[in-house]
Amino acid sequence: MTEKPAGGALAVTGLIATALLWGAMIPMTHVLATRHIDPFFMSAIRYLIPAPLLIGMALVFDRASPFRTPVPWLVVAKLGAVMACFSIFYTVGIMLSDPVRAAIAMSCGPLVAAVMTKLMLRMPLARGFWPAAISAAIGAALVALDAVRPKAGGPGEFSYLGEAMLVGAMASWSFYSLKVQAWLAPLGWSNMRITCLTSLAGGLLICGLFIVLAAITPARLPTEMPSSAALWMLAWVGIGGAGLAILFWNYGVSHVGVPVATLYTSLAPVFSVAVAALFFGSTITLQQIAGGILILAGVIRMQWLGVQAARARQKMV
Repeated sequence: MTEKPAGGALAVTGLIATALLWGAMIPMTHVLATRHIDPFFMSAIRYLIPAPLLIGMALVFDRASPFRTPVPWLVVAKLGAVMACFSIFYTVGIMLSDPVRAAIAMSCGPLVAAVMTKLMLRMPLARGFWPAAISAAIGAALVALDAVRPKAGGPGEFSYLGEAMLVGAMASWSFYSLKVQAWLAPLGWSNMRITCLTSLAGGLLICGLFIVLAAITPARLPTEMPSSAALWMLAWVGIGGAGLAILFWNYGVSHVGVPVATLYTSLAPVFSVAVAALFFGSTITLQQIAGGILILAGVIRMQWLGVQAARARQKMV
């Protein structure tokens, strides 16, 4: 069945909006975690803020409560724990990194996903993986060399700890995505229900961790209402990045498929760097731009080869 052009155009618009929402989250998360909010508290509320929206979306799309029985709560808790790990690695990693370097590191997500798929499912690496990996390695080296030139790390500091945690965040997200397909998708659950329950579980688990940390270090507790600018950024990160972006993503995937949708979301690092430079005063060097282009070029080429392979398989059916 051929999709209507209007639906395809709306899907592309939604996917570009998703890339903007996810891209802008990176500099906003950095500012929030370094200037306004404890990073562990930030990790928890980024899932809890959109919870009412996600529950409402699940009710609308599924026409039933996401909490309807039966629910394998142990499986949901396990997936929530993985999402909690992702949120902590993501938030703390961005806090310890620079918004521009964090955006470039996150652009390697498809490469991390390809490796995780290989390790967990014993599937062959995606077509074009090695050229993309080499291109990413060269690009990352350019960015890393540029990052250490201005200043050396202080005593006891671990260079690139933030970027390493972002790799851990991407690996956690890939693990979550693969296990969702193995554990919950066979139950016939919709993407809305899966996202709603697992993100809620992840947020509650991080809240529990934050309560323990706050009991040990009471200074972590917020002592005053965040500024209006911080509240706007929280709304963007929570309602936009973890709420509306999921709706746009699911709609786009239903019209154009995952491979093509992923091509559009590769724009997220571009939006991230632009937002960081325009609104948060981040400095972008030519060497960082060159490194980012190398990484993105390799990743987009790998994804485009995947799209072509998928179309070839469809023609053979």
